[in-house]
Amino acid sequence: MQIKELSWLPTLLLIILSIFIFRVFSWNLANIDLAFDEAQYWTWSLAIDWGYYSKPPFLAWLIALNSSICGISETCLRISSPFLYSLSTLFIASAAFVLCESNTRNRTAILAGILWILIPGISLSSALISTDVPMLFFSSVVIWSFVCFFYNKTNTYDYFYLTALTISIALGFLSKYAILFLLLSFVLFFFFNANFRIQFKNKLSSKKLIIFTVLLFILVFPHIWWNIKNGFITLQHTMANVNIDSENYNFYNVLIFFVEQFAVFGPINFLLFLFIIFNYKKLTEKEKMLSFLALVPILLILIQAFISRAHANWAAVSYIPASILVALYINKIWDNNGKIIYYFTSIFSLVVLIVLPFFAYYNFKLDPFKRMRGWENLGKQISDIYSQYPNAVLVTDDRKVLAESIYYMRDRPHKWVRWNADGIIHDHYEFVTKHEDLKNETGIMVSVEPNTQHFNKFFSVISIKCKRFLHLSICFKNL
Repeated sequence: MQIKELSWLPTLLLIILSIFIFRVFSWNLANIDLAFDEAQYWTWSLAIDWGYYSKPPFLAWLIALNSSICGISETCLRISSPFLYSLSTLFIASAAFVLCESNTRNRTAILAGILWILIPGISLSSALISTDVPMLFFSSVVIWSFVCFFYNKTNTYDYFYLTALTISIALGFLSKYAILFLLLSFVLFFFFNANFRIQFKNKLSSKKLIIFTVLLFILVFPHIWWNIKNGFITLQHTMANVNIDSENYNFYNVLIFFVEQFAVFGPINFLLFLFIIFNYKKLTEKEKMLSFLALVPILLILIQAFISRAHANWAAVSYIPASILVALYINKIWDNNGKIIYYFTSIFSLVVLIVLPFFAYYNFKLDPFKRMRGWENLGKQISDIYSQYPNAVLVTDDRKVLAESIYYMRDRPHKWVRWNADGIIHDHYEFVTKHEDLKNETGIMVSVEPNTQHFNKFFSVISIKCKRFLHLSICFKNL
C-alpha cells in the first residue's frame, strides 16, 4: 500500500491503543484469579515441548516468553490477549481496505477494525489467556495475506504474501486446530465457485504451490512427530471433545449454541450477518468468499452441537471474516441507516467492554467469574501446611486444583503428581506424572473428596492433619 492509502491507520491506531490501555488497567484492577485452564497452560510453559496432552504447543511458548519478560503475575501471563487482539485488528482492517470496491475504503477499514476489537466475545477473551488468542491472531494474518496475494494486481509481492500465509497457517495450527475450519471454508468456496477457482489457479502456479506446501509441512512436522511418538494423544483428546459417538442428538444444544452467537458477536452484528447470508445471491464475489469463511465454521459447530455438545467460542474463527463482511455492508448502506446501525452496535459493545471488568471487580451475586475466585486463598492454605514439610510431593485428585495450587503456592513444590485412581489418562497431569514418583516420599494431598477414601485405601500407614477450604480437604500424609 502507498502512504496515502493508509490515511485510516492513525485514527484506528488511536482507538486500538485506547481500548488496549483500558482493558489492561481495568482487568488488572478487577484482580480475578487465573482460571484453571490458564494456570494449567502456565505449568505447560515450565516444560517447553512440541505438544501437550490437550492442545498444540504455541500458547505454552507464548506464556514462557511473557514470563521471561515481565514475570508470572496474572497480568503478565494474560497480556498477550489484549495485545494480539489489538494487533489482529490492523490485519482485519487492512483486509477490509483491500476488499472494499468503493472510494470509501478508508471508512470501511476503520469500521471493520472497530467492529472486531469491540466484539463482546473479544472483550471477555481479552481478560484471559487461551488458545483462541494466538489462533485468532494468526487467522487474521491468514485472511489478510490471502486477500493481499489473491487481489494484488501485480506479482511483485507474491512471495512475501505467500510466506506470510504459510507461516500464519502453521503457527495458527500450532495454536489450536480450529484454524482448520478456516482452511476448510477456503477449500469449499474453491470447489463451489468456478470463477474463483479459475482465478486462483491462474494466480497460484504449481511451483509456488509446491514450495509453500513443503514449507508448511516443515513448520508443522515437529508437532506431528511429537504426536506420533505419544500415540496421537492430542488428536485423541480433540476427538473425545467432539464426542461424535455419543449419539446424544439434541436440538436444544443447537438452539443454545445459536443463541450464544448473539452474545459472542453482538446481537446487532449477528443479525446483520444473518441478513447478509440470506441475501447471498446479491453479494459480490468477495462478499461471497467472506460469507463462506464465516458461515462454514458456524454450520459445522451447529452440527457438532446437535450430535453432542458445543461451547460458544468453538466457532470464534468465523467472526474475523464476519467482521469484514458486516463492515462492507454497513459501509454500503452508510447513508441509508448504516451510520445509525454502526453507532448502535458500537455503543452496545462499548457498554459490554466497560461492564465486564466492573462485574468482575464488584463480585455481584450474578457472578460470571465465580469459578475464578478463591484459588489464591487455596494456595495460601496449602502453603501453610507445606511450610512444615518443604520436601513433600504435592498430590491432588483434580487437575483444576493441581494447576491452581502450583501457581498460587508461595513456594512451588519441587515435585507434583496427579492422583490417578483408575489408571486411565484423562488430562495433561496424568499424562506426565506417575504414581511410581510417590514411592518413599512424603506428600501433601489435596482432595475434592471430603473423606479422601480413594487415597486412604492405597496406603498402610497414614498420618493425617487436615484443614478444610471450601469443598476441599488439605491433608498431610506419609506415603
